[in-house]
Order: sequence, then C-alpha cells, then structure tokens
Amino acid sequence: MKIGNQDPEAYRQQLEAKLRPDRIRATLGFAGIYQMSHELIKTAVLDGVREFYWRGIENGAMAYDEQAYAKNVLVMAPKNKFRASLLWLIEGDAITPAQADRLDDIYAHRHDLSHELIKYIVDPDFEPDVELLTDALAILKAISRFWVSIEKDIGSFEDFGDVDLDEVTPLSLAVLQMCIDAYIDGLPAHQ
Repeated sequence: MKIGNQDPEAYRQQLEAKLRPDRIRATLGFAGIYQMSHELIKTAVLDGVREFYWRGIENGAMAYDEQAYAKNVLVMAPKNKFRASLLWLIEGDAITPAQADRLDDIYAHRHDLSHELIKYIVDPDFEPDVELLTDALAILKAISRFWVSIEKDIGSFEDFGDVDLDEVTPLSLAVLQMCIDAYIDGLPAHQ
C-alpha cells in the first residue's frame, strides 16, 4: 500500500530522518529565527513609521504628531496600520511594492510555523521555507537601511565623518545575525 505517491518503506525512512533529534533542533531553531525576523519587521514597519512623527517628550511621555501621522500614513489604508505603513515606506523608496506584497507570504508562513509547528517536526511533506526567510531578511535589511539613511539625513552620524549606510548595522540586526550564525553553526554537516 502506498502512502501518497510513496511506498511505505520510503515514507518510513523519511519519517525516521525527520524525527532525528538534530533535525528537530534544526526545525525548532529555524522557527525561532523566523519568528524573530518577523517581529523585527513588524517593529521596523509599525514603530519606525510612527516614530518618524515623534515630537519629543511632553509631560513625561513620548509625544507624536498624531494628525500628521493619520494624514500621511493611516489614510493610505485606514483599516490596517501595517499596510498603511508599508505603503508609506514604498512611497519613501524604502521597499518595493513586490517586497511589501511578499510580506503577506512571510506572515502566512510565520503564522503556520507558530501555530502548526508540530507538522513541520513530524510530517515529511512539510519543511520550513528557507526562501521566505531569505526574503524576510532582505526586506528587513532594506527597511533598516532606510531608517539609517533618515538618521544620517538628520545628522545623527556627523561625529563619525562620511558614513557608508551599508556599513551601519542596527543593534537588533546584529543580534539577529548572531542568532542566525549560532543556528547555522549548530546544523549537522550533512544537511
């Protein structure tokens, strides 16, 4: 009897390979890196765009120009702050429309990895999508570069001379890279 398009012995071998401790650790590690990347994207998009309209500290709290934020950002997608912020970033040439659309796939995979993680651990037919992680990291880097360029434009790097935007790494991305490096170092050599 076949299982899907496979004979039972081939399926058994795939399942045994999938359930090896090193494969389980690799899947769990990937899911963690993917989740971190997604959260950093959300922060760079939602918080970054809102903080662009920061006015300073008033009465001990951070103050934003809410009218300008609503007029320039939220109006682009009134029912979805994330989409409105993406559209604002597209308008500012931080990301492309294709990158913004790709974030839908990245989010869907994050949702699936978070809520259906067990199927990625036990089902030979499901593997985490490395291409989506690669795209997420490229989009995160583009957004981060945009925010670094804003910082450069307002003079944040004046004390450092001529700064190459591609050489500036925000702390959050440095920590993420450390996690990615640790994950890769922990992968079995035969994967």
